[in-house]
Amino acid sequence: MVIQGSTSIAAGATNDNILAGSQWEFLPFPAGLEFGLVGDANGADLRIDIYVGQQTIMEAGIGSNANRSPVYPDDFGITAAAPAGSRMKVRVRNTNVAAVVLKHIVRINPL
Repeated sequence: MVIQGSTSIAAGATNDNILAGSQWEFLPFPAGLEFGLVGDANGADLRIDIYVGQQTIMEAGIGSNANRSPVYPDDFGITAAAPAGSRMKVRVRNTNVAAVVLKHIVRINPL
């Protein structure tokens, strides 16, 4: 299963969960997760937090500025295992003075 999307984050703004509303935001089964997160040319101005259930997977990570969709496996260095019922949350803060677009793919592999 895959969650894929593109989110524009306004200058100085925060999106509390770019995965909110996805059918897979709450995992119905245990899963191995792979996160691909790539920003536009200003992507290095993004600060990304990833939480899965009670686990903090990444805190204030710096976004890529490759300006393309995530490429597998190159852009999928962030992985996690999650028990059934876990909520995936990816919070993105833009520290730039202009809007930044983040392209994301989450690969969900049932365990």
